[in-house]
Amino acid sequence: MFEFENGYMLLWVDESIGLMFSEWKCPVTSQEYREGNELLLAMLVDKNIQNWIADSSRLGDISMEDQHWTLHELIPALARTNLTKLARVSGEDTSSHAKFEQFALRAEPMYIGRIQVRQFITYKEAADWIGEIPV
Repeated sequence: MFEFENGYMLLWVDESIGLMFSEWKCPVTSQEYREGNELLLAMLVDKNIQNWIADSSRLGDISMEDQHWTLHELIPALARTNLTKLARVSGEDTSSHAKFEQFALRAEPMYIGRIQVRQFITYKEAADWIGEIPV
């Protein structure tokens, strides 16, 4: 089991079941957003993760520049990993949910066709979709 926490992110990896969980603990700066995502990407690769539950319910909005970086840098890198399922926890924020859906639609034809991506309100819903995970 690998665990990491700083002021804006919590992360744990259970290699025995190929699962990574990440949680943005608050809105972040552009630098924090990119550094955090680079750490997440490194864990996906280093730990050979197939399933990821990403809690973004407290992340807030990301800038247009960071959206561009995500679409053109992060997502192509994610597509080169062994990730098969990404469950995003968005909480009750319907605006965040809708923005992510639009973003995923832009990214899918280019990069993420083989990665299943879904959004959920709670961790439990996300875990149920991923499979049997100790809660």
